[in-house]
Amino acid sequence: MIKRVYLLSKVFIVFIPCFFLMACSADKREDEIYQSLKNNQSKFIFKLNGANFYNAESIFTGHLEIVERSFTINFFDQFEGNTMVHFSGIDWYKGRPIKIPIKLASSYSNVMFGRIKDKINKLGEGYLMSEGTITFKVLTKEKIVIKIEGKAKKYPKIDIDHPTYDVQGLIVCKNPKIDFLEIDEKKAFYSNY
Repeated sequence: MIKRVYLLSKVFIVFIPCFFLMACSADKREDEIYQSLKNNQSKFIFKLNGANFYNAESIFTGHLEIVERSFTINFFDQFEGNTMVHFSGIDWYKGRPIKIPIKLASSYSNVMFGRIKDKINKLGEGYLMSEGTITFKVLTKEKIVIKIEGKAKKYPKIDIDHPTYDVQGLIVCKNPKIDFLEIDEKKAFYSNY
């Protein structure tokens, strides 16, 4: 029994610093991305089944609304890639961190992302999140950091029996132009940093 407790304590001593380092490295990466951006620029890093979806050079700008009952991002990159994040609800900003569930059959929240695959023939590829979570790590006028995790379906085949794809997303915005801001900023804005 003493050996077992001793071994467990060794395991915790090894793993706890690893978890701490992983969290710190994610925060450091987000900060590096933020520092690399100019004002009103955003980086959208999406992985679809582990592969990068957007070009590494992609810089996004577009429409942003933060209002009492909804949040909307509709941003494009220089390669005509597009991401839309929208959700609505009463007091959506009350939790810390703010976490919004994604459900395909809900008009409450959705995440869509796409890109042009063939400019000549005007062919694109788009995905609609079918389940997952939108988590705000930071929500201020100067900085927005959003983590998106879940599953997506390739548009237009979004029925329950169609294949799903794993999605990991990170959105980092530096001093974004906010088109509509109608919210109590003291209640809504916060930062974990």
